[in-house]
Amino acid sequence: MSTFAAETRRYVQLTLYVLALYVVGWGFTPYSSFFASLVLGAVIGLFNMWSMYRDVKKIGDAAEKQKKAFTIGLLARLATGALIAALFLQFPEHFHLAGLVTGIMTPYIIILLHSLFKKKTT
Repeated sequence: MSTFAAETRRYVQLTLYVLALYVVGWGFTPYSSFFASLVLGAVIGLFNMWSMYRDVKKIGDAAEKQKKAFTIGLLARLATGALIAALFLQFPEHFHLAGLVTGIMTPYIIILLHSLFKKKTT
């Protein structure tokens, strides 16, 4: 397994752990709309991270073969943002905007923190 694939797998695992904490918060705290928003946002963020991984891998493989690669990753990620906005506008009593935004950013916050605290191996 390549380093890129291994690190992406680690980010997915850490995001799933945080997602589990969000689910516990949703079930056992009085802030259910906030935690439901975190859960939905984190699921969308996880999809966005997977989509970006897939696109980077596809472009890398095409570059090795000196071919062009076509991806719709940016369009898919923008569509998920539009989906979140539409859900929030349709059901504002069930979702919290700050929770949705924080949830979407959860995988990227994990990547940032992992990069900051990773030990140098060289």
